[in-house]
Amino acid sequence: MTELSRELQQALDSQADAPPRLVDPRTKKAYVLLAAEQYERIRALLEQDDDLSHTYPAQMEAAMRAGWGDASMDDYDRYDDLRG
Repeated sequence: MTELSRELQQALDSQADAPPRLVDPRTKKAYVLLAAEQYERIRALLEQDDDLSHTYPAQMEAAMRAGWGDASMDDYDRYDDLRG
């Protein structure tokens, strides 16, 4: 494991309210320096699948149980038109 340089330690100390941003001078790519505990807490979110299409049937079923398919919702769907 690589140890933090004094410069990075100072960056951590001076930015207690937010993680410091670092820039690779070769690529100009930006990085954020997080404590390992913070990274582990958000890692699952970073790795999750962004394709939620497999949840559409369950979403539709829940919406219908909540009454979204009721005819009275037609007025809600046309709210801006009926607001006049």
